[in-house]
Amino acid sequence: MSIFGDIAGLAAVGTAYQSLGRAGDDVRDAFLGTPTQLGLRDELTSMAEFQPFAVSSGTGRSYIGEKGALDVRPTGTAADIQNALLAEGLFNIGPAFGSRQVGRLGGEFITRSDSEFDSALPTLDATNQLALQNLMSAGGLLEEATMSPMAREQAIFERIRAAQSPEEQRQQLQLEERLASQGRLGVSTNLYGGTPEQLALAKAQAESRNTAMLQAIQQARAERELAGRLGSQLATTGAGLGRSAQDLLTGRQARGLQLGQAGLGMLSGQQALETDQLRRALAATQGAFIPQSAALDVLQAGLTAGGMAQQAQQFGTGLFGEATVSGLEGLLASRQGQADLLGEVAAGVLAAGARSNEDGLFDFLGDLYERLKISSDIRLKKNIEFVGKNQQGFNIYKWDWNDKANELGEFGSQVGVLAQELLETHPERVSVDDSGYYQVNYSGIWR
Repeated sequence: MSIFGDIAGLAAVGTAYQSLGRAGDDVRDAFLGTPTQLGLRDELTSMAEFQPFAVSSGTGRSYIGEKGALDVRPTGTAADIQNALLAEGLFNIGPAFGSRQVGRLGGEFITRSDSEFDSALPTLDATNQLALQNLMSAGGLLEEATMSPMAREQAIFERIRAAQSPEEQRQQLQLEERLASQGRLGVSTNLYGGTPEQLALAKAQAESRNTAMLQAIQQARAERELAGRLGSQLATTGAGLGRSAQDLLTGRQARGLQLGQAGLGMLSGQQALETDQLRRALAATQGAFIPQSAALDVLQAGLTAGGMAQQAQQFGTGLFGEATVSGLEGLLASRQGQADLLGEVAAGVLAAGARSNEDGLFDFLGDLYERLKISSDIRLKKNIEFVGKNQQGFNIYKWDWNDKANELGEFGSQVGVLAQELLETHPERVSVDDSGYYQVNYSGIWR
């Protein structure tokens, strides 16, 4: 085949490629839009946007704005009631009237109760000491009253005799002097062994001893009785003083307990006042939100109606989008059919030229294709399938261009290599295009 056949085939190939490029550009402009005209994406976005709406009733108004902002508030009389109840609730949130004074007084009573328990009684120690002394003295006297009287009688007798002995000795000396002056000092009788005067003195001394013995017995008995009476009296007095001391302690404890109970009662009263105040505040606050609840009920009905309208709007938007996309697909299919037809014609022409013995533009076209840098970034591909290895040992894949590739003018399917894979084995064949994606120099890859 002549060189003119190669030129005709090359022209047909160029026409087919340009037809496909124009088809991609038309579809992209129809979908993304142009500086002077909105695209399908923007029209669908505008049609599918949420439309704000309001729902009103006799008690309130609910409004849903852009991005779902919600505003629910009562109106008219319901708003006045809500404001009044909220004001009452806020007023009752504070301390109850008089509760702080009651609580302060209760705290003072408890403080006085503590000081009452801790305070010292001025007469308590003296009373206890006196009671102890009386009891100890009573113990000694009672012990003395219960002792054997013989030792005491002997002691008293000896004291009496000690008092009588000097007088008896004086009388004895006087008698001896008188008898000596009469010359009768050595006289004795058979009956008494002495003179009658000596006998009388001896009898007087014996009676004096007996009298002393009786006096000692009586004195010891009287002392025992007195010790018993004094011991009993002291014991009674000590016990009375002990009871008095205990009464002092008991009285102080009773006063402390009364003060403490009064303080606790006042604190409990303060708590009750504040609890009742808070209960009233909560009741008023809950009542204030009844109009809000009514407005929300109205909003629920409005949401149901709004949802139905939104569904209808979205359904209509979907129908419009589907119809428009179908038209774009028809346009793309028509342009692709034209390009396929031209491509087949060009392939036939070039194939005929390839089978001839002359070296025409086919080889020149192959060289030109190999010198082209074609997009081959894996980020622009989808549905990637491994085909096999070519004669040069490169991994060959089949893929479909994804949405991002469509935006860059790449459509349909293609066969070739993966740029990221060549980066590891042949980095000199890989570069970055103006869009920031990898492209491959196919020189030496196909032959």
